Amino acid sequence: MEIAEDLGMATFPITTCHISSIILKLLRIDRPYYLPSIDDLDLPTDSIDQVILFIIDNFSLFEIITYQPEWMIKNLDNLLLIETETKSQSLAGPMLSSAFSCKDSLTFNLVTTLNFNDKGVKVIAREEDIPKITPDPSLAIAEKSDVNIYVKGLKAVNRNDLLVLHFADFDEMYTRYSMNPPEDVASKIMRRTDKWISLYAKQSIAGTAIMVIGNDGKKPIEMNLKGRAAEWKRANLPIGFIVLPK
Repeated sequence: MEIAEDLGMATFPITTCHISSIILKLLRIDRPYYLPSIDDLDLPTDSIDQVILFIIDNFSLFEIITYQPEWMIKNLDNLLLIETETKSQSLAGPMLSSAFSCKDSLTFNLVTTLNFNDKGVKVIAREEDIPKITPDPSLAIAEKSDVNIYVKGLKAVNRNDLLVLHFADFDEMYTRYSMNPPEDVASKIMRRTDKWISLYAKQSIAGTAIMVIGNDGKKPIEMNLKGRAAEWKRANLPIGFIVLPK
């Protein structure tokens, strides 16, 4: 990605199916043959005790560059560029489905696979998004807002091997303002979400890996941008990054 190269960041191209491969490796579960290899990523395993996965709708490198979330920028060492077969596959719904399931298997689901292997898993998201993440509602908690998800998630920190938190306020803001929100509104939501993730990092046990994933939101909406900003937004792929224990 040109933007990442401009900033001198190391980048790793992956697909959404690699997300399951990454989490399985971090939690020391053998990867099924139909999931893609992640040999190019140098991931520790013996030091990982839990993974916290944050999924943020309509969040990309553009938002990081534009709104400058402090914790994310400080920890954005290696950038995952998530490539999808089509633009529609980068939307929240398809990305959730392909990240947790696999097109080459009718039965695989990351959450249920970890649960079957005696790993503790908890998903906290809006009710309509949970079936895209897990077919087992007993492993999920439905909440109606990002604030509720944040609060409920804090109670689950250090109690599960995988904690999945799905935030949608950023996407809902873009929809409300037709992809052209007031800068103070967007900055407030971005800074708030950044502080939340930072707090999770501070409250987590030493062997915690934090993974942040972004997607293109629930529906395609054109941003009314001009110049360099418009070029960057058009060039953006969904992104992710992993913060590993020091």
